[in-house]
Amino acid sequence: MGSDLDVSVQECDVLVVGGGIGGARAALRAAELGSSVILVEKAVVSRAGPMTYVHSQYAPDHRVQGEEMTEWAREFVVGSNYLADQDWVQQYIAEAYDRVNEQIEWGVPYSTHEDGSLKYVTVRGHNLGTTLGVDGRVCMEILKERMKAAGVRLFERVDVIDLLTTDGCRPTAGAVCGAVGVNVVTGQCHVFTAGSVILNTGPWYPKLHYAFADHCSGEGHVAAWRVGAEFAGMEFGQFAAWSYFNRSFFTPGQAKIQGIGGKFCNAAGEYFMDRYDPIWGDKGGLFTIARAIMTEMVEGRGPCYLDLRHVPQADLEVLYEVSPTVRRAFTEFEVDPSTDLLEVTPFIVLGTSSTSGPTIDLDGATTVPGLYAAGYGTACPHLMSGISGSGISSFSAVAGYRAGTAAAARGGHAVARSVWENQAQESFAEYFAPMRRLRQVRPVDVWKAIGEATANPAFALFKSEARIDSALAELYRIRDRVLRYVFAPDYQELKKAHEVRAYLTLAIITCEAMKRRTESRGELFRIDYPYADNDEWLKWLLVRRGSGGEFDLQFSERDLPIQSWPVQAPPGRHPSPYTVPQGYREEAAVQ
Repeated sequence: MGSDLDVSVQECDVLVVGGGIGGARAALRAAELGSSVILVEKAVVSRAGPMTYVHSQYAPDHRVQGEEMTEWAREFVVGSNYLADQDWVQQYIAEAYDRVNEQIEWGVPYSTHEDGSLKYVTVRGHNLGTTLGVDGRVCMEILKERMKAAGVRLFERVDVIDLLTTDGCRPTAGAVCGAVGVNVVTGQCHVFTAGSVILNTGPWYPKLHYAFADHCSGEGHVAAWRVGAEFAGMEFGQFAAWSYFNRSFFTPGQAKIQGIGGKFCNAAGEYFMDRYDPIWGDKGGLFTIARAIMTEMVEGRGPCYLDLRHVPQADLEVLYEVSPTVRRAFTEFEVDPSTDLLEVTPFIVLGTSSTSGPTIDLDGATTVPGLYAAGYGTACPHLMSGISGSGISSFSAVAGYRAGTAAAARGGHAVARSVWENQAQESFAEYFAPMRRLRQVRPVDVWKAIGEATANPAFALFKSEARIDSALAELYRIRDRVLRYVFAPDYQELKKAHEVRAYLTLAIITCEAMKRRTESRGELFRIDYPYADNDEWLKWLLVRRGSGGEFDLQFSERDLPIQSWPVQAPPGRHPSPYTVPQGYREEAAVQ
């Protein structure tokens, strides 16, 4: 290694990247099975990432099995637009019961009735499936203490920038054998060698200053992409939210707000969600709600509002208990939900909504030996373009537990310095390159350019091949003519430069995937294909990196074994409920 770099080298059997609930459950399980475990977190465990935003977790109130399992699974399958892996769905429902009950035994304070019994409720996307309210930060504090007690070594404020491989190649024909990272405060370089690596790095979002989004930009996704992991669901990579209230403040708790009975109306007082989602209505998915509100506004029926005036005070108290930020915000901005309508202004950007990441098998293994993944850092096979108010955190716990089990069974082994040294040098040189530049292009300039290309209404709401091509042309221009000149004067800006580079890579992959799915389903709406095509598109669109570089995209398709699964999809083409205002239509004929 270069003499100018301060490099720390650590060895372990199992390396966990990311300190969310999936990472914690993976680390605890691997340690329980006798493995030496290191967990690396970009920020601080329990104080960053999606778990700080969690207000409830999917928690079956009894062990679901037999014919009942089919009906519980149906909620996920229908909500996923029939693209969910039904084997994963059933495994998830069965094992979520065990994982949550373990957390109850560990003292995680889930919501209770006055008599102390657990308060199971339903939220967005569920009529049968139950959830338990919980403050995600408190849950993670408890898991963090358990990790320390179990001997898991924690490295916080270290951003993992690349994975190591046994053959020294990316993509690899060998296996993953560790990772390299950089302390985002001090700039110290780290090399971690391991028998297996488990990714739990969360979703990928732009810098929105929205909840946890600033922390999750896709670095873990891109590390997996570079070593050749297969990805799925990238065409559904659009994130939406609606809880920007009164043009003044954001809050978490969207699924819980919907679960306690929140309804959406337009300026005329019309409750409109049944028109856009006849199945779930006001309990529809984030993307469906946000898109419906934006459509109402574009068509002249805005502004739109959230109505909580009919919700019992007891249910509001449950919301405040599991999402205290909501109470603080309502108090600070003098909102009384029992009497006031709250104006809602949604947004839609490229990023994780329900899927978009590495595929995993039932044990959390990716297609690259030695690499596992859990949670939002995967293709989320139980959702795949779908809705679930609390489907991610418990899924992450289930997948993390399984990945920890499999990684521990795989065992550890020594990794010679000759295997990782050149790889690490290349990764560090690329990461620190912005500090050696003189041009005054800052990461924020790149974020702004990406947003202008992808967050405009024509592209975000009313996609067509021409609009996707136009966005892609601009993204490639940013890659070739802007990103290469990004300058970082300090370690904080250096981290931001790495984040925006990762996000841009995923944005390009996403738009390329959007072109190839010629239908409208889930988060993807195309005005040139305004229908869900269950005859041609009950399949996953897969993509992986080829040998020609990071943007050598190799696409393929995986037909789903629908006929062998218990929940069947209706055949034929099913028109989208979304209308296209005259100003956003194109001359190209509908396919």
